[in-house]
Amino acid sequence: MEALKLLPEAEEAAQIALDDYSLACKELSEARRDVASKLSQFVTDILPSLGLEGSAILVRMSVRPGGFEEPYFGSENIGVDIADFLLLLKNNDNGINTPENRMGTTRGGKIEQVGSSGEKSRVLLAIETALPGSIGSTCNSFSNSAESLSTEGDLKVSPISIIYDEIDAHVGGRAAVTMAKLLANQSSSRISSNKVGGGSQIVAITHSASLAAIADRHIVVERGMSSRSTYLSILTYVADRFTRRKEIARMASGDLASGAAETFADALIRDALLQRDT
Repeated sequence: MEALKLLPEAEEAAQIALDDYSLACKELSEARRDVASKLSQFVTDILPSLGLEGSAILVRMSVRPGGFEEPYFGSENIGVDIADFLLLLKNNDNGINTPENRMGTTRGGKIEQVGSSGEKSRVLLAIETALPGSIGSTCNSFSNSAESLSTEGDLKVSPISIIYDEIDAHVGGRAAVTMAKLLANQSSSRISSNKVGGGSQIVAITHSASLAAIADRHIVVERGMSSRSTYLSILTYVADRFTRRKEIARMASGDLASGAAETFADALIRDALLQRDT
């Protein structure tokens, strides 16, 4: 009987809490839409320098079932929003600059469905450049969720590894150099800032001499025939100063003009060191 007497008060409190949560979701949704618009424009502007001329990214926001009247709550995310990342290919005759305005005259779709591994890697790099620490925040979203934290002091960003697979596919020249610089900046920011995730590492699988030259550590993967069998064997080793010079020269020119290629490799390594120091 006592519980029944308390039920109306509990229901009223629950409704007040739901209304407050719904209002917070609306404020969060407005902030997310603002960030989505700015992120779409920033990433779209940087894509040409990464070898994706004629492409655009649109972060499209929508509301999950229930909306603000019955807002979703759970451990996987907060709020009612669903974000889709669309990779769009614009028409050359379109003079409109914003990703939103390009929607009616472009083709494409969700990046996880239409993007190659290289395109996905480059877009991910552009997003991390726009919002440093965003990848780490996503990976650590559950560990920092309300369910796993007892106090605000428990908030932390654990070290992570980010692997960019074939990020330089079909890219060369200035685009490869820009890509290498952005990866180096991302790596140095993670090492120097505990907030962003000190101790994290960036791994790039690459065939680009420019990208390999700027790395802190160069790991070579070779395929060949085993001396003891007819099966293919895989050899991996960390390139030292001498072997790295040879390997970057090989990446740049194959077996052609080895002397000139090694001189070029020296220049790449020297320039990469200067870029890392700036």
